[in-house]
Order: sequence, then C-alpha cells, then structure tokens
Amino acid sequence: MTLTFGSLFSGIGGFDLGLERAGLQCQWQVEIDEQCNNVLERHWPAVPQYGDVRECGRHNLTAVDLICGGFPCQDLSVAGKRAGLAGERSGLWFEFHRVVTELGPRWVVIENVPGLLSSNGGRDFAIILRGLVKCGYGVAWRVLDAQYFGVAQRRRRVFIVGHLGNGRAAEVLFEPEGGAWNSAPGREAGEGTAAATLRGFGHGWQGQHNDTNAVVISVSFALNAAASPRYDGESETLVTRNWQTGGDMRYGFNERPMLHSSQIPAVGVRRLTPVECERLQGFPDGWTGGQSDSTRYRQLGNAVCVPVAEWLGWRLAAFA
Repeated sequence: MTLTFGSLFSGIGGFDLGLERAGLQCQWQVEIDEQCNNVLERHWPAVPQYGDVRECGRHNLTAVDLICGGFPCQDLSVAGKRAGLAGERSGLWFEFHRVVTELGPRWVVIENVPGLLSSNGGRDFAIILRGLVKCGYGVAWRVLDAQYFGVAQRRRRVFIVGHLGNGRAAEVLFEPEGGAWNSAPGREAGEGTAAATLRGFGHGWQGQHNDTNAVVISVSFALNAAASPRYDGESETLVTRNWQTGGDMRYGFNERPMLHSSQIPAVGVRRLTPVECERLQGFPDGWTGGQSDSTRYRQLGNAVCVPVAEWLGWRLAAFA
C-alpha cells in the first residue's frame, strides 16, 4: 500500500523528496515563501500548493496518511532569543497541531533543532508531546545526525514521530539491536562499513512541565554510528565553523561555508558553491537553480536533509 502525505512548512521540499524516494506519494504542500514555492512548483508541478498555513485545514487540504514538516525554529534555537512557542515564528507549531487535529492522519513526522528539547526549560517540548497525545498519537522522538546518512556535514536535528493509536512510532525511530541498520558488535564510530548505521538505546532526556494536567513523557536514546561516506584526511575536507561547533541552529549556508584542503595546497580555502551545498543536503545538482546564490544558500540552510527524510520514509513504509 502506498502511503500518501501532505507537507507543511515545505521549504524546498527536503522532506518531500526524501519520502518520495522511499515510495510515498505527496498530495499537497504548504509553504508561504514565494521563492521556495517557485522551487516546489518546478519539481512538483502537479501537486497542489498552498501559501499561509493559517489559511489551510480540512476545508482545502485532502486527507492523507501522513503529515510532515519542520515548523520554524528561530525562537527555539540556542543561538536566538529563545522566545520558544510564545514566539511569532515558532509559535506556528499551533497551526501545525490544528491541521493535524482537523485531518487526523495516521502518522505525523516533525523536524526541528535540538534546542526544542530545552526551550523554556523543556516545557515547550512537553506542550508539543501533550498536544499529540491528546489527539490519540503514540509518540517517540530521536536526535539524528545527517553525517551518518552519507552527507559530509554534521547536522543534528530532533525528529518526532506520532502514530495514531499505538506504539508503532517507536518502531519507526528505533531499530532493535542486531537489526540491519546496526553497527557490528564492538565497532567504533568512524570505522568499518560505509553504511549509515544507527542504534537507539542508553540514556536520555525527559521533558518537564509544571502544569499539573500536563502529560510528561520520557524516552531514552543514544546514537552509535559506523562510518558513513564522507571526506577524510586524504582528500578535501568540508569545514564550516557552524558544523564544527555542533550548534543546533538552522544555519544558512550564507554563513560562509568553506572548502579547505590540507592535502592540496593549490586548493586552499574557498567558499562552497550552491551546488556543493545542494550535495551536502542530499539534493540533486541544480535543485535550487535559477535564483541568486544568497537565496539558494538560505533555502538550503533551512532545508531538511534529504537522506534522513528518505530513511524515515523507508521505516514508515515498512510499518504501514
């Protein structure tokens, strides 16, 4: 059975492309940025596109099996003022929740920065989880790093999966030990196979909420990964100060991403091209073409990493 999905806060379609590569079918996209919409229209000419999420709902969106999206992160990032869900941009989560409530999909997949976990002392994360639970969803979450999915950057994002009625969300995000995606016993991170491998277990984080009516949910997680295809010491190394710090903001690639080579002196240090940034996010070359470089850097910096979305798509399809 082919799963259908609708995309909120679509950006340039990172979630959409990844899920389609896993065999899912896009039914609609919601994105307010006109330049992003130009990219979406070029790659999904037959898919209905909508602008303001505040004007979308049961009256104009078709029912789907899954709703996905990365709502704005600016008020959640540790690099910002941290207004949290009370902020004008990240507060659009409540529109996401309203659309989910009105359409009632079987699955919900949400992406955001790890700063969501600590925003407002964990209360904002608890609000999101409580909202999903009240709608009948079993919820699991996990921080995934794009570098273990075959791209040459460190990019940690929290992914929340909800499934209507039971605990299948955890089955999607966490593989049983010894499964096909696990590293071999005793393997150290950075050694061995080039397959992206993850294992979920260990210690975790618990959201807290002072409201006596709050639903407080906790999950344990840890990431253990074997080496994924990326540059090493004998070839060119992709470096930006943001990736090296492991910060949790959606940094735009206009933050001067650089290509540095210690092995080829003639290369030196230069700015990454938009096409190289597309590759870093798992998009085909030219995906954002026909726009200014600054626009392309911004769009790619805000995008969901395609290989991560594809992995989630395959996991969702397996448990459909």
